[in-house]
Amino acid sequence: MAQNQKLDILRSTIRVFNKKGLKLTMDDIAEYMGISKKTIYKFFDSKEAIFDQMVDYIFDGIKRREKEILEEEGLTLEQRTRKLLAAFPESYSEIDFTKLGDLKDKYPKTYKKMTRRLESGWEPTMALLEQGKKEGLYRKDADFTIFKIMMDASVARFFEKDTMKKCRISYVDALNQVVDILLTGIKA
Repeated sequence: MAQNQKLDILRSTIRVFNKKGLKLTMDDIAEYMGISKKTIYKFFDSKEAIFDQMVDYIFDGIKRREKEILEEEGLTLEQRTRKLLAAFPESYSEIDFTKLGDLKDKYPKTYKKMTRRLESGWEPTMALLEQGKKEGLYRKDADFTIFKIMMDASVARFFEKDTMKKCRISYVDALNQVVDILLTGIKA
């Protein structure tokens, strides 16, 4: 029961965060949920603690989605690789990833945690890329360390303030385009 309530608070925080960004208050979350602020403080002692757990909640969900993709039957190596690189649970469609970059200045520890989570856990993806190289799907001279750096840099750029707004594209669509460009180039 308590774990469910904690998850409800995290999910609600994401929804309020999408509207208010870092300006959200514990009162805003409590009002949105129809609970007392005291109930939130049973689980989180500060706004920073909620943001810290929100990062884990989001990235744990992405890791679960990656595991599902790795276990999904009937996918070609290329399909599995593409899906893995753009792994994103459907339930996260409401998350405004463009606002997560705002954490950098106000909550640097949480932002660092987010970037660590982005940069880690690449082993399954790298294994698929190497398998693709062995099977002739990807170029023999492809350096997947460079590939990873490019992917990380692209995703990190998406978190910067106005990048996504200027492009008028959703995070998911932008991520899929990056994957497509990195895997197939920009040929017509």
